[in-house]
Amino acid sequence: MVLEFPTIEAARTWYASPAYQELAPLRTRNIPGDPVLVDGVAPDYDPRATAAALRAGSVV
Repeated sequence: MVLEFPTIEAARTWYASPAYQELAPLRTRNIPGDPVLVDGVAPDYDPRATAAALRAGSVV
């Protein structure tokens, strides 16, 4: 899943919000993965490739 925010600070504010924190246990129990903040990506960015590299321990 990819979510877009206007700024990194907006993403952090959303993540720390009481509303998201109330729902976070549902996500962590049912969807494997870790949140990753990426500041500005090109239109052809492929998050799947980045996730695969991170899982493999590669530097991206």
